[in-house]
Amino acid sequence: MAITTDAIADTLFALGVGDRIVAKTRGESAPAPELKARLAALPSLGTRNPSVEALIAAKADLLITDQVEKVSGKPGSPSIAELKRLGIATYVVGGGCAADLKSDTSGLAALDADLRQLGTIFGVGARARALADELRGELDDVQRRTAREPRRKVAEISQVAGQLYVTSGGLANDVLERAGGTNVFADLPGQFAPVSPEQVVARDPQAIIVDDFTATAAGRNDATAFLNRTFPTVEAVAKRRILVIDAAKTGARGSTRPVAGVTEIARFLHPNTSHSQ
Repeated sequence: MAITTDAIADTLFALGVGDRIVAKTRGESAPAPELKARLAALPSLGTRNPSVEALIAAKADLLITDQVEKVSGKPGSPSIAELKRLGIATYVVGGGCAADLKSDTSGLAALDADLRQLGTIFGVGARARALADELRGELDDVQRRTAREPRRKVAEISQVAGQLYVTSGGLANDVLERAGGTNVFADLPGQFAPVSPEQVVARDPQAIIVDDFTATAAGRNDATAFLNRTFPTVEAVAKRRILVIDAAKTGARGSTRPVAGVTEIARFLHPNTSHSQ
């Protein structure tokens, strides 16, 4: 029986093993709308780094997590070796992603490996291969439809504790690139970089994508109001090229949602390619 995050749960349900989730830890993303009620019924361990005692109490034999840091053995988190001694196996999605968000990580290619590995772990190898093929087909379709389109200059923005951040690398940057965008902040180090409003104005993106961690209408309205207030002269805002998107669709490692994010962002950046040609 497994413990995981709301976003990784997308993949387990898609593999037909969602009923094997016995509890969840806090991730960075809201649950998918279609799974919200089912996930809300599960016990929540509450924190990003649940204690050993909480993991044992959940009676799980597998922890699926999205960051090495959460099982590093640093103060406040158990180590992989410690969990193994207690009979709890660990799997870190994202191709063994970096220990913290200051380092770059694998893009969407890692999802294919995650699916196959999870298929082996849960004994649903054939279903995992079929799902991997289906998702890869969706990505190939977007690539085909946008191949001849001019790449739009885009910035992906989020706010955390009042600080403005932009996507600079990692999975979220890969999603932008696969959707037919050129990230105007791709030169900054790491996956997410703190910036000032003046830096966004100076780079003047043609389109802006805003990560909404709440996945609610209120969150979308607040984000749009912030952009209108803060960047009225930026081309993306002046021409209303703003997409507020579920944050899991751009940066949730181990989730199937970033594939849907590629399709949604491609439709936003290149509306004339929405239908297969």
